Amino acid sequence: MEQAPVFPKRGDVEATAERLRPWLADRLGVADVEIDDLAYPQGAGVSNETILFRARDGRTVDHFVLRIAPGAEHQMFYDPRFRVQYDIVVALRRHGTVRVPDVLWLEDDPAVLGRPFYLMRRMRGNVPVSMPVYNSTGWLVDATPAQRRTLWTDAVHQLAAIHRVPTELVSFVDHPEDGATGDEQQLTYWRRFAAWALEDEVPETILQLFGWLDDNRPRDPVAGLSWGDARMGNIMFDDNFRVVGVMDWEQVSLAGPVADLAWWLMFDEAHSHGVGVPRLAGLGTRDETIALWEELTGLSSGDLPWHESFASLKAGLLSLRSRRMRHQLPSTKHERFSFLRRACEMTGVATEKELL
Repeated sequence: MEQAPVFPKRGDVEATAERLRPWLADRLGVADVEIDDLAYPQGAGVSNETILFRARDGRTVDHFVLRIAPGAEHQMFYDPRFRVQYDIVVALRRHGTVRVPDVLWLEDDPAVLGRPFYLMRRMRGNVPVSMPVYNSTGWLVDATPAQRRTLWTDAVHQLAAIHRVPTELVSFVDHPEDGATGDEQQLTYWRRFAAWALEDEVPETILQLFGWLDDNRPRDPVAGLSWGDARMGNIMFDDNFRVVGVMDWEQVSLAGPVADLAWWLMFDEAHSHGVGVPRLAGLGTRDETIALWEELTGLSSGDLPWHESFASLKAGLLSLRSRRMRHQLPSTKHERFSFLRRACEMTGVATEKELL
């Protein structure tokens, strides 16, 4: 069985633990605390640094997740918006309709660990990781079709719950200086991302894709919260195949609900037929996902083709950024899915072979 990779970002996690000990003891209100059982999560952690650990203070034992802001050498996003990642989970936890981790403390002072960080209580469960794809190996393959159906249904319900969160509760996500609507703001951001990630050498294909998106923008975009990285690989499930928590909010925005639906469908394709692997029986089809999402949200997916084109461009830019960072992702027996090829096919823009 293929093993999910890990993405360590510092050579000595024990040294990190020693520096964290007095800070954590102070937060827990104890004289001292022992930190051990440190590990990086498997199949996750490409962007932010994530370390799992156990803490013991002589009376109690607790398990935490340490999330550290990325250093420049590991920065996947033009603007990581680390504080916003913390704030959105706090806001959603308080609202109560979206299952998210219990975030405890944020530390802005880089003097403790060298960069800002926050601490969460560790959730327990299973994640359908993307590397290797969950449709080909792992615990989901061993599940029954009925169990997978439960998982898919609960996941889409959580996706819809995100899209029912009142925008005024997450107004700090808004960036009006980048545009009047969420889709305008996203176009502005991802243009900056392209120039930053590709060091101002943006290929003509990318420019033409942005031009197509400008020319075909939805006339009446649906405003609202967008998770940004809406996919099953960012959801943890319990042994009953119910959602434990929704994770990874680096790309949160007010791009609107349809942007998330597009991202979800794109990765559903990328992790199944896109790499020559059949979707596991029990997981909803594209049409079933759209139908259930529309039923739960009361929204229309009418602008979906535009959002899917944009999603493919964004994912393609992230792939190019990852390539520049020289991430050594594991080899796979499956063919590689090209997000940029998909964007070009959807828009009719000619593809430069070197981008694929």
